[in-house]
Amino acid sequence: MILLHVITSDEEQAIEIADFLIEEKLMLEAVIIKKVLVRQKSEDGVFSTITQTMIIGRTKSLLFSYIDQKIRERYPDNMPLLYSLAIVNMDWEQADVLINQTAKV
Repeated sequence: MILLHVITSDEEQAIEIADFLIEEKLMLEAVIIKKVLVRQKSEDGVFSTITQTMIIGRTKSLLFSYIDQKIRERYPDNMPLLYSLAIVNMDWEQADVLINQTAKV
């Protein structure tokens, strides 16, 4: 099991992605965090802060490649940042819900 993170500069895109992933049973639920501040350094050494929107959701690790493919197909010119974090421990009853309510692999 993983926590899927999707980060985009487009809030509307974030909502579309969250709805799509939930509708297709690729993610159990979505936490959407607006106005996430991302600090970065340019090649010339200047620091800047940009505002992004972040989706966090629980899913099965075996679905990651498929999710990546589907998001790439939907947003070929505006692919958001996409990565996952492993869920090391989880309540067994909650894990069963995740297993039973997401797409079968």
